[in-house]
Amino acid sequence: MGSTVLGLGACALSSVFFGSLFVPIKKFDPGNGLFVQWVMAAAIFMVGLLVSAFRGFPMFQPFAMLGGMFWSLGNCSSIPIMSVIGMGLGMLIWGITNCIAGWATGRFGLFGINPTIPSMPVLNYFGLLLVIVGGFLFSQVRSQCRNAEDLPEEGDDESEDENTPLVQAERYDMNRRCRYIAIGAALVAGLFYGITFLPVIYIQDHPDLYPGSSSQGLDYVFSHFTGIFATSTVAFLIYVLASKNRPSVNARLIGPSFLSGIMWAIAQSSWFVANDNISQAVSFPIISMVPGVCGALWSVFYFKEISGRSNLRLLAMAVLVTLLGAVAVGYSK
Repeated sequence: MGSTVLGLGACALSSVFFGSLFVPIKKFDPGNGLFVQWVMAAAIFMVGLLVSAFRGFPMFQPFAMLGGMFWSLGNCSSIPIMSVIGMGLGMLIWGITNCIAGWATGRFGLFGINPTIPSMPVLNYFGLLLVIVGGFLFSQVRSQCRNAEDLPEEGDDESEDENTPLVQAERYDMNRRCRYIAIGAALVAGLFYGITFLPVIYIQDHPDLYPGSSSQGLDYVFSHFTGIFATSTVAFLIYVLASKNRPSVNARLIGPSFLSGIMWAIAQSSWFVANDNISQAVSFPIISMVPGVCGALWSVFYFKEISGRSNLRLLAMAVLVTLLGAVAVGYSK
């Protein structure tokens, strides 16, 4: 029972930090997000080094870096996604495929890992269903995102032609297309997030193939985080080359991005602890969806991205359904 309490506590800590990590960045113009990700990755790497020192410098596992690469590939699109559909909704939508991918690999033992069978499988399935339904309800909530580039420059006036019905219809179609693209990108990003633990779990499940490997998830944090820093560095260098050494860099984002990276690293380390204590099949539905609830609350009460009585009612219903699902999955062990 002690391990279950520890695992659920790690889920709670991870959910709060994941749900709040973009808050320091949100007040600044992040551009395309690649510089933000690289600074975050530097902070993540430093936290990983500290965790490795705390654990007595366990064996480095190059294969575990692959999980960090998966996360970085998914996270490359996170800033553009949030600039279109908002922080809370972005988290909740990519949380759907994150939840399904992570839960399925742990529950059914996909890609060569050992399956984890909950003691109450019916409750586990029911909780997963509620989490997915909650995610769908969140996708129906409308948000109003305002970025720095959306604000008119001083001295610029809109012409009368921009207010004609034809131009307004074109804007509506463009916004709708952008929304669909952002939702699709969020679903793909969630798939990458959902398989980020696969390499580590594969190593843990196959000690015969990896002599000297540890059964403790925290011993793989540095390897995992090194993969994040390496992939983010390559992505940023490609961007620098593509922009002919003229990348969009906002110096005011360095501190907030570093803080966000520390928050992410703490959340991810807590997720490793949760996986060790309550299994991936239980932790994934909780940590993949509950942070979106936290992010949605930030969107409502702090950033004012979500407003309107019907929107708030739908949001409240989605929060309730998602939390009930997370509790059901947590008890299903």
